[in-house]
Amino acid sequence: MATELNTEEFVKWRNAEFAGAEFILEDGSLFVPKGGRWGPFISEGLIVEKMSKSKVNTVNPDDLVIKYGADTFRMYEMFLGPVEMSKPWDTKGIEGVHRFLKKCWRLFADETKGWIVTDEAPTPAELKVLHQTIKKTEQDTERFSFNTGVSGFMIAVNELNDLNCHKRAILEPLCILLTPYAPHICEEIWHRLGNSGSVLDASFPVFNPAYVAETSKAYPVAINGKTRTELTIALTATQAEVEQLVLADTTVQKWLEGKSPKKIIYVKNKMINVVI
Repeated sequence: MATELNTEEFVKWRNAEFAGAEFILEDGSLFVPKGGRWGPFISEGLIVEKMSKSKVNTVNPDDLVIKYGADTFRMYEMFLGPVEMSKPWDTKGIEGVHRFLKKCWRLFADETKGWIVTDEAPTPAELKVLHQTIKKTEQDTERFSFNTGVSGFMIAVNELNDLNCHKRAILEPLCILLTPYAPHICEEIWHRLGNSGSVLDASFPVFNPAYVAETSKAYPVAINGKTRTELTIALTATQAEVEQLVLADTTVQKWLEGKSPKKIIYVKNKMINVVI
């Protein structure tokens, strides 16, 4: 491999990223500061920085796989950033990906209770999370935007944990979506769910826009023009229904002090104002 350093050639190769970078030549190695870290950038026929034990910048992937598992390492590589960008190697973030996979596993199994997946019917909120994830995964995969795909899975798992969701109708499609990112854990989950064959042969979940359509909205409720509370109201609610819900709210009742409001102004999709 050639060892000649050519900063002009390097800038031309990665002009968008390093046009304004400072290059430091030290002991025959070229260091490129990026984000406060030294990045090991290597191009064909051009060594930009040597990776050596003396610089403490060598990483053995086998060690990471042994410590965290192949799926964690795979997802972390995707999570680093866009595939077309050069990225400094930094393993600090790998712990976060490892925690995500363990959190995902806890949707399916509990340390004390064991396998906790049920056949209960999913709620609209759970279906909304699933289908938002289906849509985002399709879009991110088509764009090769794997880092945002990983972020989407993290959001979905957090939301499903908040909903205390352990339902097969939601988790089985989620397992299929996650398979290209974490194939080993998904294959294990697939068989524990009682499926035959490989999860790799499973049909990709189909996005249904009906499940992600908004049916309600959180409205700020003002008393004489000053926001005092918030109410979630169906988008199809009438003026009379809105007034009934507002007057039944304990915060509104406190500010009314037993009086009847002069007027309740309801602007659909915007706000509610109670005039005393």
